[in-house]
Amino acid sequence: MLNESIIFLLLAFLILVLLVFGFETVGFTLSEALLIFIGSTLLFLTSFPSALLYFRGSLGVGVIDVPLGVLLFRGFLIVGPRNELAIGFDLAGFLIPFLISLKMMIDHRSPIRASIIGVSVIAVFSYLSSRYVGGEGVIIQNIYAIAITASIVGIVISKQQWANVGPIAYVSGSLGVLLGADVVRIGDILSYHPSGFAFASIGGAGVFDAIFLVGVLAVTIDVIFVENVRLINWIQRRFS
Repeated sequence: MLNESIIFLLLAFLILVLLVFGFETVGFTLSEALLIFIGSTLLFLTSFPSALLYFRGSLGVGVIDVPLGVLLFRGFLIVGPRNELAIGFDLAGFLIPFLISLKMMIDHRSPIRASIIGVSVIAVFSYLSSRYVGGEGVIIQNIYAIAITASIVGIVISKQQWANVGPIAYVSGSLGVLLGADVVRIGDILSYHPSGFAFASIGGAGVFDAIFLVGVLAVTIDVIFVENVRLINWIQRRFS
């Protein structure tokens, strides 16, 4: 059992190293890759409290720990009566992908025009592939299909500029799912009247949801594609 555990940990570490360096080959910095994989995982494993944006009919800022409930909340705008409904976002599943996507658009690794096109495509796909279920949240049925679409978007829009493939795919996948599956359904979420306390989390509450997973899967697919293209080109140059 101990040997099997050691082998599993070594394999997991090897895969992590390959993914981190693989992400670098398609336009990510080392710090971004480490933040996505190690930073998000640490936040997830430590069950770090989520940020709270809406509670009991008020917009505001606060902190929520799902097992303990609301730890702190300061509302600044009353928007209407609700029965123990809270809305917020998860730091690992939402904030990290959002900030990295924003940074990539600001420094033009994911150009604004390409980002708008990619996000729009994935947002429509995400909307058509998801539905809101009261008490459960937004359910996405085709997460792998969305990730594959985001990876294709990155490849096509980048026009073989491999340093832009990963950022475009990541921004398209992360922000596309955010807009198409979550933001457009805020009205449905607000219309839900729970019998007791209920927390709707953007980015998962203790689990990695589609915002995180689609971006990572899309870039992973692009890493495999780009490395194969580079290998083929190297073979052709070697033997031509």
